[in-house]
Amino acid sequence: MKNDEFRKEAIDLKRLGLYFSKKIWIVLLMVVIGGAIGALSYQVVKSVNMPVEYQAVSKLYIKFGQDSTGQVYQYYNGYTWNELLDADPILNCIMGYIPTYDKEKVAKATDAKILSDVRLLTVTINGEDEKFVREVQQAVESGLAGYATISDELVGITTIKSVPPTRIYWVDRTSESLVLGAVILGLITLIICIFRFIIDEGIYVQSDITKRYDEKALGVMPRNQKGLQPYLNELKANVLYSIGDRKCLFAIDIDNHADLRAQDFERLLNWEEGGSLSGLEGSSGELVWHVNDQDEFDDLLNIEKEKEWTITVLNEGTVNSENLESIRKAKGAILLVPFGVSGATRKLERIISLFKTQGIEIHGIVITEADEQYLNRYYS
Repeated sequence: MKNDEFRKEAIDLKRLGLYFSKKIWIVLLMVVIGGAIGALSYQVVKSVNMPVEYQAVSKLYIKFGQDSTGQVYQYYNGYTWNELLDADPILNCIMGYIPTYDKEKVAKATDAKILSDVRLLTVTINGEDEKFVREVQQAVESGLAGYATISDELVGITTIKSVPPTRIYWVDRTSESLVLGAVILGLITLIICIFRFIIDEGIYVQSDITKRYDEKALGVMPRNQKGLQPYLNELKANVLYSIGDRKCLFAIDIDNHADLRAQDFERLLNWEEGGSLSGLEGSSGELVWHVNDQDEFDDLLNIEKEKEWTITVLNEGTVNSENLESIRKAKGAILLVPFGVSGATRKLERIISLFKTQGIEIHGIVITEADEQYLNRYYS
């Protein structure tokens, strides 16, 4: 039965690398899609939710008065002017030009700063309505000029620059959104791939069988046989050794392709040696004898010859009491599990349990439809 100790073993880095070599294109594709989604989403949000805001800037020159000692009043700073604009003396002067507006809204919309020279005052007005911003700007310029005439500390305030209201746009962060979307979707895809690798119970190589089950791994049967004769030689040698002198072979195909697997074993055990098995074009990945053309291949299939082996392959879904008795009389069977199919391992475990209960010997397990490119890379 299944041995759970294999779950505690370290990850096979070679296998992990082969897994991601086939999945890397998915990760890269998701990175591209994620970048596109991020950039597009930003543009949509920007166009739909970006608040409409206008800003006007006025620069004013302040001429200070002198105190009784003849010293010039120059103690105004940026913080002082910001407070002064919200205070009643100046704010009342401003509101005199825009009496219909709310005083608190006007005070909130204005901001005054002394950037360097205490004689240069910069006033910024922000608001959602262009007319409001423009009229508040004009009122601030006129109100400050009027306030200077009634202030002991000031001689006059004149406007030296007035920038009319202009709309403020968000800083364009399309590039940042593209990168963020690519990273997020790329990481999610990578995590999913890693998770799938961890939970993958598919059988890929013979060591997967020996680590998980008590049964022997007899070998692999690749999809196409081009230069892979060693795999078949190994498989044939192991099958012959496991069966012994018996010439009756039973096999249970977990993938439910008994007809194809029967042909595979016919060619493996009953055909004369002295050639190479290779994938003939148009053979849908089945094992065929190496011939020069299709006509020669058809003639070869029609040759009537005495077969040394009697081969019976059953689908796992058709196993019943009758054929179980036949398998028992044949002294056991071989189990065939498809390459890399995670769900097939559950069926395999069920058949193993059935055979154990029935007292039927399992000669070993063969991996079918194996990816020869994967095998070559893994064993290289």
